[in-house]
Amino acid sequence: MHKSTIVTTLLSLCSSGPGRISTIRLSCLRFLLCCLWLFAGLLLAGSLAQAEIKAGDILISDSGGGTKCGGVPWPCGALFVVNPETGQRTVLSDFGNPAQGSLGAGAVNGVAVGAAGRIFVTDLFAGEPLFDGGALFEVDPDTGNRTRLSNFSQGAIHGNLNFGLAVDAKGRVIANLQTFDPPLYELHQAVVRVDPDTAERTVVTDLTNPAQGETDPDRFITDLALERSGKILLGTDVAGLEELDAEILRVHPVTGKRTLLSDFANPTQGADVGDLYFSAGLAVETSGEILVASGNSVVAPRNLLFRIHPKTGQRTVLSDFDDPAQGPLGIGLRGVVLEKTGKIIVGAGDAAIGSSSVTLLFRVDPHTGLRTLLSDSDNPVQGPAFHNVSYIAVVPKDSDAEDDD
Repeated sequence: MHKSTIVTTLLSLCSSGPGRISTIRLSCLRFLLCCLWLFAGLLLAGSLAQAEIKAGDILISDSGGGTKCGGVPWPCGALFVVNPETGQRTVLSDFGNPAQGSLGAGAVNGVAVGAAGRIFVTDLFAGEPLFDGGALFEVDPDTGNRTRLSNFSQGAIHGNLNFGLAVDAKGRVIANLQTFDPPLYELHQAVVRVDPDTAERTVVTDLTNPAQGETDPDRFITDLALERSGKILLGTDVAGLEELDAEILRVHPVTGKRTLLSDFANPTQGADVGDLYFSAGLAVETSGEILVASGNSVVAPRNLLFRIHPKTGQRTVLSDFDDPAQGPLGIGLRGVVLEKTGKIIVGAGDAAIGSSSVTLLFRVDPHTGLRTLLSDSDNPVQGPAFHNVSYIAVVPKDSDAEDDD
């Protein structure tokens, strides 16, 4: 589908009549809401300083950052580096700057770091032709220069690269691939593996394949993370805003078979109501326990950071971002990553002004859930402001195996 027709087609499908088309309407609604979120706060990032990264630094993909570029009339995204001690922000790669390589499309929505510091970034729409699919980029850690490694507008395995990005122990990129399949443009979700050296793509699991597990045509992936075993965790939800449908699935990395780990509609696995509809944030602690961000939806408005037991799927609240007793408040949580110390970095919107644009970085104590504010976009002393944090990664030591997300 070409950029001149994609929005019109989606809008027309979302306004269609009853029956199976109503399911498409829900899928499209979520897709459009995601797009609107990605394009929120599209103000120019201002003066952008070049960054120099080191182990322990925090990488931030910002869908509303960077400068405008020729393909789209809005900022094309940016990759920030945040100093873990001071919260100082600098820009490593401006996806609207052609001098740094292939351009983004204003929907930069993933960042992951592999062994030896290889940095990978995804954009929902930045394939060629533009908007026909997404793109996987590699960013040089020294210069911020970009190379488009894989163009998901072309090839047998194609589509939009949505939230969810990681690098496995072999250096292969794991990503969330979303398409709308003709003739009815039904939502289609899969996890793909990309060899960064050859750009070869492989489908790991297809959520519409019943041989790999339970299927639901309206279930979408909100994020993914890797366990030490190499198994893939998926945060998922179902199109529609009136029921609790969030689930954490575990995927075998070879067979692609899916098993249900934690069902957010099951109160025996946790009394606190959670939802993943608008949240992207999933990470694995060294203990094997799983962290997931929840909140800001109709059925689960509370902003919570859950911890999930890796065997039982039992959920407990580690940090309640609506509770001032645990630290500064935040809303619309997006992005969860572990530091080497075990402390947790979480992105959130500013609760004081009720903004859903994620412009704050919090550090959470893994034992108490207490929060401190690490980087505040309202503080110009810390550098250029975030406009919409979409994903977070931490730069490992060269010797570290990377499985953060």
